[in-house]
Order: sequence, then structure tokens, then C-alpha cells
Amino acid sequence: MKTRLLALLEQVPGLRRLWRQGRASGRAEAAPPRQEPQAALPGAPASPPPPRARLAPPDPEELANLADQLWGDGFLLPGGAAEANRLANLLPLSPATTLLLLGADAGGAAQAIATTRGAWVAAQQDNLLLAERMALRLRSLGKRATVATWDAEEPFFRHRYHHHALALEALRRCPAGRLLPPLAAALKPGGQLVLLDLVATAASGRHAALMRRWTELEGRTTPPEDIATLEAALLAAGFTLNVREDVGARHGTAVLAGWARRVEGLRQGGGLPRGAAALALVVEAERWLLRQRLMQLGCLGLLRWHCTRGPDRGGGL
Repeated sequence: MKTRLLALLEQVPGLRRLWRQGRASGRAEAAPPRQEPQAALPGAPASPPPPRARLAPPDPEELANLADQLWGDGFLLPGGAAEANRLANLLPLSPATTLLLLGADAGGAAQAIATTRGAWVAAQQDNLLLAERMALRLRSLGKRATVATWDAEEPFFRHRYHHHALALEALRRCPAGRLLPPLAAALKPGGQLVLLDLVATAASGRHAALMRRWTELEGRTTPPEDIATLEAALLAAGFTLNVREDVGARHGTAVLAGWARRVEGLRQGGGLPRGAAALALVVEAERWLLRQRLMQLGCLGLLRWHCTRGPDRGGGL
């Protein structure tokens, strides 16, 4: 049975053909020059088969442009400003507080939160291109919203400076055990954290090939951690876990809504994009199809935690 997202994408004439053509083009470009066969020396091992060619990675600028079309200008996750504010509303923000914002945002969430709640937003991005896009988008807010970069290999944030933090799938390239201690150290005592992230489940082992392909498309080196590992890292970093919520259903609805808008835009625009924009569309379609399918299979979950950093370690749900 086809997923709803796949059925939606098939409303665009030629999308599947473009997908096949793009992969064929990638294989052709990646194919090595033809060489004349040579006789193997006696006793020499047979040459291994050449690696299977992959479609070339899409242009990051085109991916960012497509995200704007799917989720709204400056947003990298489904739900746009409504979802960003829904998450931020769990924190006691005001014009007297500073919010440390990490993860999947290109300025949309930072702008929405700073405008709606009046908080000072310190946006941190581990991707230079996205940091530049954030800075351009937030320029009109002046010092109310600042942008800096952080290193996923050695995360560091200004100590005891921020009142609260919001992390939007910030663990994609940085495991919880490495990110959460410096994140906790960046908050004042009593500071609160809202963490939105994916987790893997035991069912993922039954669909290893799908998980590997999705992990590759996500730009991850490893799949997401499981709930127990992530929550152990939160407790070890000094957070008390207040609430855990499964937001997968709401997320799935927002994914379909975003792609429905893009599909309608393609249909009204008279067809598919070309070149680099077409490649970005194909790759993102596959990534979100796999993400939705893995969530439907119970291999992935999307959870939201609300935590408090206090002087005492430990805590419980």
C-alpha cells in the first residue's frame, strides 16, 4: 500500500521519470573511463567489482531553497512558525530572557520566536551556509537575534549565559553525550530546555537497508540514538526530565501539508524544475518518503522533551 506522501508526489507528472533519469545520469557521470581488459597473472586475486555509483549530492543552496518552499522561508522543519512558537511557548520567555537556539533552522524559527515572544535569541548553527542565510534573515532584528557557529565535533557555548534553550533536531551530527554537557553548561541554574529530536527503536533492525539509505540521505554518520541512551545523557548532563511527548502524528500531518503545497505549486507552474533544482527535489522527496515510511513502520520516533537544569543531578519523568 502506497504511503500518502508517495501518492501525493505521484500527482506531479514525470517525477518518477525524473528520479530514474537523475540516477542514470549520476551513474553515467560517475562511471570510470573504459579500459581494455588485461590478462590476470597466474595466482593473482580477481579484481573486485567497481562500487555502485550514487547520484551526486545536491547543491546545498538548492536544498535550502526547496526547504523554504516546503516549510516556509527560513524553516528547515515542517510546521513553520506555528510549530516553532508551539515549542517555544513551553518555555517562560520574555523580553528579559535569552534563548539559545540550536539545530535545524535557517532563521525562520529564530525570527518567529523573537518577534512573538520578544526574547533575545542567540542562534547557533553548525552549518556555515545556513548560518549565513540566518544572518541575512535576522538582520532586521538587530541585536535582538544573533547568529554564531558551533563545531559538532567539539561543541562549546558561552557558560551560564542563557536563560533557556531550544534544540531542533540538533543531534543529527552530534551525539547526545557530546552535545548535552556543554548545552547544560550554557544555561543558568534553573534554565529550561525543550529538545525535539528523532529516536530509533528496536524495530529499526528489521529494516536495516531502509535505515542505512535514510541515514545516508540525512547526512548522518550513524542512525539516531534510542530513547534510553538519549535520556541517560540528559540526566548525566544535569537535567531533570519533566515531560516527554510523542509528536510524530502532528509532524506527519505537517510533512504532508508542506509537500501538498509544493506539489500544487509544481502543477500550477507547468512542470518540474530542471538541473540542480530538479536534483534537490528528487533527493529531498526520497529523504522525506523514507523518513515517513520508517516512522510508519515504528523504526523512528519524533519526541519532544521538556527539561530543567538545576543544581541537583538526576530526576525522573
